[in-house]
Amino acid sequence: MKNRLANRQAAGLRTAFAACAMLLLMPCAMAQNTHIEADATTRLAKTREPDTALGRLLQPVDNRGFECGKADGWDDACLKARYQGQPAHWPRPVIDMGKNWTEMSAVPAVQPPADAKARAKLELGTALFFDAGLSRKGGVSCASCHQAGKSFSDGLAQAVGEDKLMGRRRAQTLFAAPFASHLFWDGRAASLEEQAKGSITNTFEMNNTLAAAVAHVNSQHHYRKMSRQIWGRDKLTTDQMVTAISTFVRTIRPPTTKADAVIAGETALLNDQQLLGLHMFRTKARCMNCHSGPLLTDNEFHDLGLSSYGRRNQDLGRFEATRNKADLGQFRVPSLRGVSQAGPWMHNGQFGNLPGLLRLYNVGMGAVGGDPEQDSYVPPKSAHIKALNLNAQEIDALVEWLKIL
Repeated sequence: MKNRLANRQAAGLRTAFAACAMLLLMPCAMAQNTHIEADATTRLAKTREPDTALGRLLQPVDNRGFECGKADGWDDACLKARYQGQPAHWPRPVIDMGKNWTEMSAVPAVQPPADAKARAKLELGTALFFDAGLSRKGGVSCASCHQAGKSFSDGLAQAVGEDKLMGRRRAQTLFAAPFASHLFWDGRAASLEEQAKGSITNTFEMNNTLAAAVAHVNSQHHYRKMSRQIWGRDKLTTDQMVTAISTFVRTIRPPTTKADAVIAGETALLNDQQLLGLHMFRTKARCMNCHSGPLLTDNEFHDLGLSSYGRRNQDLGRFEATRNKADLGQFRVPSLRGVSQAGPWMHNGQFGNLPGLLRLYNVGMGAVGGDPEQDSYVPPKSAHIKALNLNAQEIDALVEWLKIL
């Protein structure tokens, strides 16, 4: 039994080191997601009667209120002319009054380890990220729920932890985690170190104690060797353990895609549909009210009307961590980098179809039941969420832009 466990640990360590090497070599190209059908909304609308809500999505719309807009659509020549160079020279995004935002830009590069000790700490953190021994029964690791090929999520509607217990929420992607001041969907962790502790001890995640987790680490010869190299002592403390894990997480970056080249000024790489999608993202679809900057998130909390207030699957988001009514129904905004690989979407993984999710955004997202005049706990939907009046062509174009992020 001990030999099998030792072999398992050694194999896990080799896997972790290989993953570390891969991640440190980023940016690398990520293949475009092939599971999201092109022109899905147009195809669907064509199967419906013209006077239905879906059928009407085939009708042209008057876009004269937007730059390059026409009475029956968009001026393609105008779009190509306006999207030259880098984002500062593009049409200004549609941003609500008073909303803080930052322009699209390159993702900050990972700084290489400064010395041998820093390199050893990164290697240790990488190994621990992949080590299922941190869980009570050795069944799950950090990497179980945060997989590189799925934008560091797991492809499940709700995360599954020790003993196959399912949590209430989906595993978030980690691309924005190195830059966020509050972690988890409800922001209950104020640092990556605090997040690591929370995941180790959560009943529905690793279901362990910090003392047992660090005892596992200190029982492994290779970890003790690393500890001596980094801290000059054989055994790690709990804080050193989570610091090492956080050191690895801080190196996680989204792979480079066509969108990065576009943001760098190579807009000619976009086909006409992707260019229209970029314009939708910045203007008519209002996406940059919440998804701006290098990671395409404001790292804030917003209510989209998806709290299921008063129903069986109610989840009041950040309010459950703060008990502040201003936080009712609010969830942390995820990065849209790698979004096409990150489904199913939203905090509860309720949406497995990206075009369908955008159609819901198009009509103003979810409706919250209850009268706030009578019930002060009715979550108020974000003022940034409004009906968009996109037609099928525009929704399909937006999907194509999202697929290359």
